[in-house]
Amino acid sequence: VKRDKGVWRPQCFLLYSLTPTEFHFVRYPPINDTEVLTCECSSRSCQTVFWFRTLHNNSGFQFLLSLNNADRTSYGRKVDELRFKASKRDMGSKVAFTLRINKIKVEDAGLYSCMLQNQKENELWRPGVLLRPGETRPTLTPVTKPKPQGIPRGRCTKRNYQTPKGCGSKVLWPLVGVLLTLAVALIYTLYYFSRECLLTLLTCR
Repeated sequence: VKRDKGVWRPQCFLLYSLTPTEFHFVRYPPINDTEVLTCECSSRSCQTVFWFRTLHNNSGFQFLLSLNNADRTSYGRKVDELRFKASKRDMGSKVAFTLRINKIKVEDAGLYSCMLQNQKENELWRPGVLLRPGETRPTLTPVTKPKPQGIPRGRCTKRNYQTPKGCGSKVLWPLVGVLLTLAVALIYTLYYFSRECLLTLLTCR
């Protein structure tokens, strides 16, 4: 930026600071509506704010206007001074600069960003806001979760019995029950005969 008779005028810009991938918000204002953009300074040291616009599809870069603490506004070339208005609001420990766009048009689409300059002439860029006048906000498609596959119901066949998610569990647990029953019966039988043999030996003595 360059100072000319008390007004700061931009001379060159860093385009990489204003790429569309860095915007934090996307707005879809209706045509002929009013849109207000805010650029906050975290302290009261900010003296001047500069507003810029990256045209739609990165087709160009435009300086809109600047506003200093004396409420003096300097406009860029071919900027409609009746529709683009800058203002400043004191918020105690910080200052908020605003850009008001009246009767917004389709050609106002683009990425709007601001640059703050403090008393030491240090520059601070703020993230931009992408305006898409007259466009419809896209709706997000809800994500549907697949339903969990349970054990198939119905008659068990040889095919689904061999699959992990088939009827194997339906046949396995009854089989385990039968084996446990046979084991208990065998243990009881052995215990019975061993007891009879022991009584016979004692009687013989």
